[in-house]
Amino acid sequence: MAQAATAPLRARWSLKPAVLLLLRLALGAVLFYAGFLKLRGGYAFAEAIANFRMLPAQANQLLAVVLPWVEVSTGLLLVFGVWVRAAGVLATLLFLAFLVGIGTALGRGLDIECGCFGTGDAARVGFTALAFDLAWLVTALLVLRFGARAEP
Repeated sequence: MAQAATAPLRARWSLKPAVLLLLRLALGAVLFYAGFLKLRGGYAFAEAIANFRMLPAQANQLLAVVLPWVEVSTGLLLVFGVWVRAAGVLATLLFLAFLVGIGTALGRGLDIECGCFGTGDAARVGFTALAFDLAWLVTALLVLRFGARAEP
């Protein structure tokens, strides 16, 4: 009787690796794409960071150089399934930082470009950007929690 009750559970959990693979690939693709577009932005991306008024000028410049490479690298690690746990930690930290940045900008009433996908998309800081980052944070947490188990 116990075996009959657990059979449907086994069938449900058999989809889990496929779902995790899709989540990992989607998260990796979004991070890679966002980072790639920021690399092309150069000075304009540094200006978008400065508009948040959270960091000193030198830190804005450093972040504008480092952040896109971290996003691209994290995205590639996730897409290729290499160091999934480390990439999951990085993705989680990135989206937490983005949420803090957007949340504080919203709280201070700043009407600025978010710079989420470089500076060419003209997306503004708002609840849409906040919801977008929150959804990707949840995805990153799922990949972090369950993704490493799916590794060989």
